[in-house]
Amino acid sequence: MNLLMPFLPIIYAGIIVAIGTFFSYILSIIAGFVWGLIFFLVVFLFALLIVHPKSYPWRYIVPSFLLMFMFMIYPIIYTIQIAFTNYGTGHILTKTQVIEQLEKETFLPENTQNFEYEIYKAKTGEILLLFRDKSKNIYKIEDKKLIKIGEGDFPKEYSNYKIVPQTQKYGEISKLQNIKIELENDTFLQMSDLNTFSIYRQRYKYISTEDVLIDNLTGEKLIPKNGFFVRPNGQEILPGFVTNVGIENFIRLFKDERVSKPFLRVFIWNVLWATLTTFINFAFGLFLALLMNDKNLEFKGIYRTLLIVPWAIPSFISLLIWVGLLNTEVGVVNRILLSIFGVKIPWFLETKWARLALFVVNLWLGYPYAMTVCLGSLQSIPEELYEAAKVDGASYFQQLKTITLPLLLTAIGPLIVGTFAFNFNNFNVIYLLTGGKPPMADISSVAGTTDILISYTYKLAFEGGRGQDYGLAATISIIVFLIVALLSLLNFWISGMFKQEVRYE
Repeated sequence: MNLLMPFLPIIYAGIIVAIGTFFSYILSIIAGFVWGLIFFLVVFLFALLIVHPKSYPWRYIVPSFLLMFMFMIYPIIYTIQIAFTNYGTGHILTKTQVIEQLEKETFLPENTQNFEYEIYKAKTGEILLLFRDKSKNIYKIEDKKLIKIGEGDFPKEYSNYKIVPQTQKYGEISKLQNIKIELENDTFLQMSDLNTFSIYRQRYKYISTEDVLIDNLTGEKLIPKNGFFVRPNGQEILPGFVTNVGIENFIRLFKDERVSKPFLRVFIWNVLWATLTTFINFAFGLFLALLMNDKNLEFKGIYRTLLIVPWAIPSFISLLIWVGLLNTEVGVVNRILLSIFGVKIPWFLETKWARLALFVVNLWLGYPYAMTVCLGSLQSIPEELYEAAKVDGASYFQQLKTITLPLLLTAIGPLIVGTFAFNFNNFNVIYLLTGGKPPMADISSVAGTTDILISYTYKLAFEGGRGQDYGLAATISIIVFLIVALLSLLNFWISGMFKQEVRYE
């Protein structure tokens, strides 16, 4: 074993290269040669890092960077790329794929030839088709041409092939239904009914030198425009293809009223939601933390355990339970309110009640975290400060204002900013509790009155009534990122986090 030790890195590298070569081959088949080559080069580079003794630190840095690129950097780059395209329903395929699909379309010319046919089978199982026109001329297909081989009735045998009896013929038809035999001059021989083959013609033909499609049925030239091939009269041919539209999605976001009007409302509510729910959660969490930090409070361990229960339960389960509790007709909350006060609140039917439900439920989900961080920060404040304040005659609220809150905000300021950013994109609470409902009555939009930007983006991408619009959704994602980044920087600046950083340097 000791003799093998110097060679172990080489052996490991060889194994990695062998495995990488196999997966590179698979990837080249699935995604193309370029991606397969890139993957192989990355694996080969990693193998070299294992072998070379001076590259030891890079053995950890390179995999970490690759994972960061795969799961963080590349999705960001891809999202930005999509934002400048028309990618969405009707524009999923590339231009090349659309051309290939359109060129497969055929049509039946007015004076087409129809042929009877017979199926012949060799001993090896191979199948041969012979065709006969109205004049009893018999043909076979050779070099994309119909070659005449005789007249009259179909022969019983032909070139080591025997005719399939009529009783067995229809059992072979399923193999023939998708056959399209290519002939010259853009024509094809296809089955038109169970007993007949007819000569079809290719509907569209792409001329690469002119970048146009020729419609052989109408003789029109179709030019590519706005992700479609368009006829001279302006008619667009489906399917469309993905193309670069520049800043069109950004222009739509601000100029198209069907997008800009709900976007503005959603944005205002989003800022209000993130600000208020963050403030409410931390205010309530701080209140509970102050109670739990009281030395005279008994059974603090039990209280802390009970108060942290909402944090221990997965949020999606809690949200589904709250949906049932707040059900307008059979929910427990409404049944209690009806029995005591005689009222039944339409929690998810009216905007004000739906928003109130969101604040209440998010408080239930968020206060344990706020309480925990506040409690930890309170316990880190030196007790001597409070003792000195008491000697100076400061009341409890004066101590809270001059000692507790300033030191507490210094400690939890970054956490508040992070919580604000989280609530700004808190998709789960919005989507699972209200689904963005109720809808906006005066706007035809997928957005509801409780939607935030991230849920609005999701609906645009996956739930649009007119199909998915990934390009616009990616655009809104970029806008959301910029908004969150700017608001986070603003919060850091207001809370003095930058000054604090300089002070410690």
